[in-house]
Amino acid sequence: MSTSTPSVVHVLATSHGTDSTTGQQLIHQLREQLEQMSGEVLPQLRWHEAYVDVQEPSLDQVVANLPAGEPAVVLPLLVSDGVHTTHDIAQAVASRENTVAARPLGPLPELAQVLALRARPHLENNPQVVLAAAGTRLEIGQQQVAELAGQLEGLLGVSVTVAYCAGAQPNVAHVVEQAGEKPVVLLSVLLADGFFQDKLTNTGAAVVTSPLLPDVTIAQCFVVRLKSALKEAGFVSSDDEVGTV
Repeated sequence: MSTSTPSVVHVLATSHGTDSTTGQQLIHQLREQLEQMSGEVLPQLRWHEAYVDVQEPSLDQVVANLPAGEPAVVLPLLVSDGVHTTHDIAQAVASRENTVAARPLGPLPELAQVLALRARPHLENNPQVVLAAAGTRLEIGQQQVAELAGQLEGLLGVSVTVAYCAGAQPNVAHVVEQAGEKPVVLLSVLLADGFFQDKLTNTGAAVVTSPLLPDVTIAQCFVVRLKSALKEAGFVSSDDEVGTV
């Protein structure tokens, strides 16, 4: 680590929050995995649990309780941009000096590869392949999902439709219904079990893949986002190693 970079950086691993016990466990496991991956990092990363909805502690509470003057990065444990990144997280970052936000997963090629691997065993009967996302009214989030679907088309060599659980159109349940007798493969791009994953399971689709977690590649994708945020903020130098990817 260079002498110009801080010795401690706080990382606020911020999830949406869920009432699902399984979903909560998966997010906790992800945080533990990320902390373990960054165990050899300099500067020292100090990890914190935070949520933008449903669960406590809230991101605002965690930010308010951070030691004054010490740098912090909010790491969204989210798949794409939406109101939680552009409003909740942005507002929390703006409320404190020396605090920045990393990007959500977005259309990382590694994420597309994970989804393609899950889709390939289910393509024999020429199904309709649907990338099923949580949904957002914000164009930026919809563009990220569309770009991810485009990458999947290139990897799989088949058409991939985008559909959403809420907040945007087309709706997943409607897409499955419109498919009629044609089998539908729903590729879940949800991070963990919870309300939306249950909605996918109840659509009647021929195949519904499991949420993204647990998966070491997904954890590595979040490390990629964290590394970028640390470097862009100047919290590490180009010579510093930040985790193993």
